[in-house]
Amino acid sequence: MSTPVPPLVPTSAMPLATDSDAAFDAKAFPALASLNPFGVSLEAIGAATATNADAALAAALGGDLPAITGQALKLLRVNAGETAAEFIDPATVVLAEVPELSQVQVENPASTVFGQVSGERLSQAGVVIFAANEQQIGVGQTWQDVGASRSVNTVYQNTTGRPIFMHVWAGATSSDTLLQASSDNSTWVTVGTPFNDGGTRRSAMYALIPPDHYYRQLNGSLSGWSELR
Repeated sequence: MSTPVPPLVPTSAMPLATDSDAAFDAKAFPALASLNPFGVSLEAIGAATATNADAALAAALGGDLPAITGQALKLLRVNAGETAAEFIDPATVVLAEVPELSQVQVENPASTVFGQVSGERLSQAGVVIFAANEQQIGVGQTWQDVGASRSVNTVYQNTTGRPIFMHVWAGATSSDTLLQASSDNSTWVTVGTPFNDGGTRRSAMYALIPPDHYYRQLNGSLSGWSELR
């Protein structure tokens, strides 16, 4: 690449408005003559810039870069000697060592620590995520009509290993019809009661039953029973 030529600075004194006519004329002609080489210098700078730009473009598109044929999906980098560019296979790139994350860091969604995750850690994290999803009500569950297998004043236990949601359509002639749940089949908590519609009490009662908990309809009549399980 060519080097731009420095501009020539005019050496003649410039005429001033305060000069006498004779002094002004004496300065003007030499000054004008010295401007001609200065213009030539500016033209030389423009030509050198254009030449260098063309050379840089030619180098980028031609001889200074390796041929791209057969280099699909490879990386381009400067070689170790910093003398030329070269293509490399990404599979051969060795990254700087990154610390392995602990299981706590893998499982903590609020963690701001970054690192590599081993197959074992990733598997453990997957199990945790899967287990968490499995506990969500409605995930992988369907509504089932279990009325044919349910009776009043009979205790049932949620043995699915997951929470279930139940709907009971009950009828009663008094307020002693209750939907109840228990964690130990001993202490019962009322989770649903029918409402009074002016005589016969009817109600769609709902309850969420945790895994291994017990549930029952106490007294009254049973018109329907469905469970999301």
